[in-house]
Amino acid sequence: MGEMPVEKLLESLLVKEIKGNVAGNVTGLAYHSGKVEKGNLFFALPGTRSHGWEYARDAVDNGALAVVIDEEAPELDVPCIKTPDIRLAMAVVANAFYNNPSTRLHLTGVTGTNGKTTTTYLIDALHRKKGFQSGLIGTVDYKIGDEVMPPLSTTPEASDLQRLFDYMLTRQVSHVVMEVSSHAMDWQRVSGNEFDVVVLTNITEDHLDFHHNFESYLEAKTKLFAQMGGSFTKRGYPRAAVLNKDDPNYDYISSRTPVQQITYAVNQKADIYADNMYVGLKGNHFTARTFAGDIDIELNLRGMFNVYNSLAAFAVGLAQGMGLQEIKEGLESVTGVPGRFEQIDFGQDYLVVIDYAHTVDSLENVLQTARNILENGRLITVFGCGGDRDRSKRPLMGEVAGKYSEKCVVTSDNPRSEDPQAIVDDILPGLEKKVDEKNYHVILDRYEAINKAINLAQKGDIIVIAGKGHEEYQVFADRTIDFSDRQVAEKIILSR
Repeated sequence: MGEMPVEKLLESLLVKEIKGNVAGNVTGLAYHSGKVEKGNLFFALPGTRSHGWEYARDAVDNGALAVVIDEEAPELDVPCIKTPDIRLAMAVVANAFYNNPSTRLHLTGVTGTNGKTTTTYLIDALHRKKGFQSGLIGTVDYKIGDEVMPPLSTTPEASDLQRLFDYMLTRQVSHVVMEVSSHAMDWQRVSGNEFDVVVLTNITEDHLDFHHNFESYLEAKTKLFAQMGGSFTKRGYPRAAVLNKDDPNYDYISSRTPVQQITYAVNQKADIYADNMYVGLKGNHFTARTFAGDIDIELNLRGMFNVYNSLAAFAVGLAQGMGLQEIKEGLESVTGVPGRFEQIDFGQDYLVVIDYAHTVDSLENVLQTARNILENGRLITVFGCGGDRDRSKRPLMGEVAGKYSEKCVVTSDNPRSEDPQAIVDDILPGLEKKVDEKNYHVILDRYEAINKAINLAQKGDIIVIAGKGHEEYQVFADRTIDFSDRQVAEKIILSR
């Protein structure tokens, strides 16, 4: 994208107060003062700990052409544009600056508490199987055709997202699938995007530190479906909402969705449902019963939750006009997703599994899966809880870990600004409901915790290392260190 006259760009904002003489060409959009370049329009976004206005002078010093604010501010040497909702304003302006790129893409959004990452990987595999030039935006990475980038966040800020869409178009990408978090919905990151398909995996309690209560969290998730107004078709496809009929919130979200729906389920009949299921160590087998016909699926991914994820992706494939055999081959081509029930196997006589599970529901799903494939051994679980996040789930996660595990090692996750021991103290009341002291260990150092679990392992045991999955760092109050559960486990296993 090149430049755009600031006066023309600001025409996209309805309610605004302009202080100063706006003139010149906008060269880009920025919300981080340290990344401002000459001619950029700077958005002083409110943060969780500070307000972007505090850095406006730095932005001006770095070359900002003008500053967008949502409150009265001191004098600056550049024009200020005051708007009532600065996050929405950034989404509006970003769409205008990049010429509404989502209108030229086939865009699928996936939201839910758990399963977003795996479902996007499966949908991306379907796109590639069909021969589309595919893009993926999610927690693990961003993919543009064969190019892979590290993620900025699960769902990028509005200006970053529109820039990414614009870049994808220059690389001839036609189909994009992206994870959409509840934070992104509340913070207007995907506002204005024209989705062709939106998918619900499931909704359980999470992020209540941010949303404060389940009703607000549910409403944030629902926005993605409610905003699918306008025409019923886009780029030759019918718009569709893909909904998990087994989810307790199905009826509510279904009632808020103004487009055609495709339902999927495991526990009841739906537009697409699983029959003749086998869930085991080597993968999942099931028959997909669909309105377009039936077909057997041999999924390489393990666990009942991946039956749900594959059914959701199956529905997207049908919505995009794919045939049953194409969908089958696409789903079966996915051999794994980083940090999602990822097995570490060097021929040892016990199994080590790395998983991102960091909610009560996701931890229970992973541990249930591990128990289902356990034959004669024990289940050993290594887990913790993130700092500066919802404290109410900590004892519940402890209780779930104790319910399914013979041995537990409680450790640090990403403690952030909290005392790691204080986080563990919140976990233990739940854990102690299920296991006695001789069957759990508290080891705050995560490396040593993983080392302890592996050294406890005997033939036939399964070790689940939960919470961080694909992450390659650990966040403390005063530092962030390199740390990969997978690399640590591999090193310890090989040293044995």
